[in-house]
Formats: sequence, structure tokens, C-alpha cells
Amino acid sequence: MTTATDSGRQAGFSLDPPAHAGADFVPDEGFFSRVRPGFGPHAISVRIGPLRVRLEGLAREQWESLMTRFRPFLDGGAAMPAPDLTVRLTRAGVPAFLALPATGTEVYRMGRRTRPGARDCWSYEFAGTVSSTRREAELALVESSGPLFERGLENFLRPLTASFILERGGLLVHGAGVVREGRAYIFFGPSGSGKTTVTQLSPREVILSDDLTLIVAAAGGFRAAGIPFGLAHHHFPDTNESFPIAALVRLIQSPEVRRERLMGARALAEVASCLPFVNQEGGEAAMALEAADRLLRKVPVWRLFFRKDDSFWKVIQES
Repeated sequence: MTTATDSGRQAGFSLDPPAHAGADFVPDEGFFSRVRPGFGPHAISVRIGPLRVRLEGLAREQWESLMTRFRPFLDGGAAMPAPDLTVRLTRAGVPAFLALPATGTEVYRMGRRTRPGARDCWSYEFAGTVSSTRREAELALVESSGPLFERGLENFLRPLTASFILERGGLLVHGAGVVREGRAYIFFGPSGSGKTTVTQLSPREVILSDDLTLIVAAAGGFRAAGIPFGLAHHHFPDTNESFPIAALVRLIQSPEVRRERLMGARALAEVASCLPFVNQEGGEAAMALEAADRLLRKVPVWRLFFRKDDSFWKVIQES
């Protein structure tokens, strides 16, 4: 399946840049079947909620950077289970896949395609493919370091994490996760609704995320965990541990502080609107709605009207 992003074009296999400036280079099956060199011999393993991901093909400098950046999500030890996914990082051999416009503002684009045995995706600085067994992937990056390397890595791993957690009955939510008295509160809403503000107003609490939070299906209910793949993080997650969810809280900035319970279709619609990535795929969108429905049977959803002080905590912790 080819998305609208592809504009109906399938480029012939080449490691050369596009023929003219500003052209998209759409990787075809030949691109992904070719063996490309990695950056180096090093590897790193991380744990995100219940998911274990191993990144291979790293140069020494990349390994050192990611060891620092992904702490405390590092996963190691002799008894470490096999990873759920192994991603091999390789050199793309092209300066870009999707081209930026010469002028104006670009809306972020990502191409997707499903083919026998694999699912592919690509954007400006990366092209990746995941095997149908969902255990192996290759990520071709246009740069070995710097912003293009970091964005390419995270822009591939974020939607991949969303898909993997969905297969296990969970969700990736565009929301901040804050742990208070051992229970997690997920504050969600569109950009500008106050997710980062809530974390800044909670300096004594454990912060799971101020941008993306994992909802993990567990025995008897759901738990919340942070995710390290978030360039938008103003506060990097404090821990990779998970916590029982006390409530989902839809943020609305207001001069008054109060809450109202959301039920049924209204609650489902609010939560569904803050599920990035999976809503773009028909099959995954249906799975996400089913997972959200199961979640809402266990966890209350509130609409919180709040101002920029910590008085909202008394309101949302009312019995």
C-alpha cells in the first residue's frame, strides 16, 4: 500500500541523491533489500514499559551518546531476555528522502508502505523497514550524528513503539505522566493545553513524561510508563518503571479550578484524539479504539479546568 505522501511515485533503486533539487527520493523494495554498512560494531538495549529494544550498528560516539541520553532506560545484565525488536542502524547513502520546500512552512510528512514480509516508512532524514515477524528492523539514516541523526532515530522509534504497545493491548498517549503518592495521572490534550506546565507545577513528584506516555495493559488494570523517544521533552523521564493509573485528565486552561467527569462516547472521543501515529492506519485505529474502550472501563476520565498553580492537585485527588 502506498500512501498519499508518495504522490504515486516509486523511485528506481539508487543511492544517488534525487535528480533535481527539492525532489523526494522514495525508497523502493530494492533500496531495502540492499545490504548497507552500519556505523560501527556497538549496540545498546533499552526497556520501555514491557518492551525491550536493541539498537545495533552503532559507532563508538553514537553508543556513548545514547548510553547517556537513554539512562535510566538502559537494559542490561547476563539474564536479560531476548529483545522484542532488534533495530540495525545503517548509512542511508542519500542526503534526504523527503525534500523540504524551498519556501514556506512544511507540515511533517511520512511515507508508508506495506509489502509482502515487511512494512516500510520514510521521512526527511530516515527510511526504515520492519519485518512481518515484528522482531527485526533496519533504520537507514542520512547522518551519523547531530540533529538529523537524533530526529531520524526518534521519528522511527516513536510510531514503532506505538504499534508494539498496541499489539499488547496498550496505548501511546500524547500526554504528560505524573506520579503522586504511588499512582499515575495522565494529563492529556493538544499542544498548548498545559502538559508541560503541569509537570513544572509538580516539582516533588515523579515525572514519567511531559509529552508522550505509555499506557500498559497489566493484570487487573492499566499502568503508565515513560518513553525516552521524545525530542519535545522539556523534562526527560525520571524512571522507566510503571505505575497504576489513577485517572486520565483532559487539560483546559482556565481562571477557575474545577473538574467534570467525562463518560461514554465523550470520554472515548477525547482520549482517541490524543493517540498519535496509530490513528493514521485503518487497522491500528480500530485496535486503538478497542484498547481505549477497555481502558475507560477501568480508569476515570476527567476534564480539568486549571490555572498556573498547583491547586489543581486538590481537585483531581478528591474522592
